[in-house]
Amino acid sequence: MPSAVVLFSGGLDSMLSIRILQRQGFEVEALNIRTIYSCCQATAAQTATALGARLTVISVGNDYLEVLRNPFYGYGRGVNPCVDCRIYMCRLAGRFMEEVGACVVATGEIAGQRPMSQKRHQLDLIARRSGLEGRLLRPLSAKLLAPTDPELEGLIDRERLYDFNGRGRRKLIELAEKLGVGDLGVGEIPSPSTGCALTERSFAPRVRDLLHYHPDAGRWGFELLSYGRHFRFDRATKIVLGRNANENTTLGRFAARDDAPEVALLAPENFPGPEALVIGKAAGPVLDFAGGLMLRYANRADGRRARVYVTEAGSRRTVHIRADAKAQRVPAL
Repeated sequence: MPSAVVLFSGGLDSMLSIRILQRQGFEVEALNIRTIYSCCQATAAQTATALGARLTVISVGNDYLEVLRNPFYGYGRGVNPCVDCRIYMCRLAGRFMEEVGACVVATGEIAGQRPMSQKRHQLDLIARRSGLEGRLLRPLSAKLLAPTDPELEGLIDRERLYDFNGRGRRKLIELAEKLGVGDLGVGEIPSPSTGCALTERSFAPRVRDLLHYHPDAGRWGFELLSYGRHFRFDRATKIVLGRNANENTTLGRFAARDDAPEVALLAPENFPGPEALVIGKAAGPVLDFAGGLMLRYANRADGRRARVYVTEAGSRRTVHIRADAKAQRVPAL
């Protein structure tokens, strides 16, 4: 039985790609690539099981940071390096294809669906630059693209592939019903997978801030962008506030990580409020600014008597803070 690797998010398009190949007698390996800002692992695991496909999850390496910093093909409307990211993922999938002895990598991409990475010339470019030219199949749009090697070899029947184009979903849902996706125990026919946070204009300022002030930031800095409220104090210093108890705990974990830069964790001592992670030197005006932010988002805090614990470099001290005027008006990133 021939086997295929399908880049799998758990959304409708990648589910359809698996079903199409299964109906052509392929054993399918579902590959979910976990990027820094991905969020689909739970969905992918559930739907892969329903489809009868083995799921493998691979996390991107630190070399992925260079994709975020310096994408050769540029950013979209946010800070989304979509073409470079797809090339990176397909390279990983190509290595996995060789490891498991598969003959093709397939994706749920549809020609013309996403303007940053799914125009015809971009699909061809991704196949070529990833080293998968002739081995990268898009089952949902294959009839609009050049035949892959498995099609030419007779392993895949091109007539049983599709020619979807653009962003319409109605015909895809009809295909899902035809292929029995709704009968797989995953409830209603799923929507497309959620978009990457890098495409969101509300998230982009955080990334741009990091790239501008800390161009050599490591994984720690990029991962932190997903949590809390972020405020820039100066070129060397940023403060992140937790938005709830879970994020307060998460900030504590970031502070304790071995790869953390110079940081200090501020926690309220005598008032209910957020914790703050100071990235940079926590002294003088920085503490006033961070403390002012904590009071700004605190509940019923008395700014005249507020105290916080400051933990840094394994030691803890208590300091008095005040409602710093700048902290009351500076916007979050």
